[in-house]
Amino acid sequence: MLLNLALAIALACALAYIWRRKPYSKTVAYCPHCASKLVRKEVAGQMRTACSQCNFVHWNNPLPVVATLIVAEGGIVLVQRGVDPAKGTWCLPAGFMENGEDPAQAAAREVEEECGLKVEIKGIVCATRVPRVGVNEIILFFIAVPVGGTLKAGDDAVDAKVFSPDALPNIAFSTHRRLIELWWQRKLPQTGGLVKLD
Repeated sequence: MLLNLALAIALACALAYIWRRKPYSKTVAYCPHCASKLVRKEVAGQMRTACSQCNFVHWNNPLPVVATLIVAEGGIVLVQRGVDPAKGTWCLPAGFMENGEDPAQAAAREVEEECGLKVEIKGIVCATRVPRVGVNEIILFFIAVPVGGTLKAGDDAVDAKVFSPDALPNIAFSTHRRLIELWWQRKLPQTGGLVKLD
């Protein structure tokens, strides 16, 4: 019994060591259905990663992200990032949608997780792709107002503050910067309605 436990612990330690040393890869190598090798082949008019044996196709669809511009007294709410990408810079409260989650619910959840505020979502103001190489995400920008909670950093944010237009910090992402610029230029609808960031 002790020998089996010792062997299990040794195996777990060895696997953890190997896993840490293995370079991280975002590419999928084996089929999740039949474990056969995946290959690049034309599917639906595009080169895609697909199974060499069964009908599985890795579609690589964009991941949905939500971000919220919170209009507070004296300015807008920004959070300081505690993780990469762009650790230490500031952005709108944002994050990935969870499975089965409504986009507006996801936006409100991310706001509460990252800066402690409960918000009323007024509407969606923009939907765009994230313009970074190697990133396949669609970002939905919402506009909201605080209705409760206390402004404080949480989750992966290290700080949360209200900023006026003349005191903005270094903003992490170009899409967030552009949306903030449009807000200060009064080119965003107050309660939703889509705009282009171009």
